[in-house]
Amino acid sequence: MGRKLIVSTNLFMDTIIQPVTTRAKRGPYRQHSDAFKRAAVARTLVPGASVSLIARELKINTNQLFSWRKRFGTEAGNEVNAPSQLLAVTVVDTPPVPAALASGPSGVIVLSVGQAQLRLEGSVDAATLTLLLARLLP
Repeated sequence: MGRKLIVSTNLFMDTIIQPVTTRAKRGPYRQHSDAFKRAAVARTLVPGASVSLIARELKINTNQLFSWRKRFGTEAGNEVNAPSQLLAVTVVDTPPVPAALASGPSGVIVLSVGQAQLRLEGSVDAATLTLLLARLLP
């Protein structure tokens, strides 16, 4: 007599049925008037203004605001994509600063002699440094 072999599909594949969710449809694109766009661009042209922050406040994408700047930026009297201008630079010879003034009150001095290492930070008392060096140097 032949035997029947029954195999459960639960061992090989997931048979749990999940509901299929569909993505919500986007609403219609928002239409902004040219006056709104020009006002937004004008806010970005103020020195120190952050385009990203202004876009967030207006609930628009930053890239959209940059494209409006390309379109309306020249109308505000400022060329948004104007090439940079070079500034005149004059090089003058300055007298060298004496070493005592150049070092200043703070800094780090590292002195290695044989196995010993001396690290001095900040302002250093000359008398203490002289005493330490006399002990370290042969």
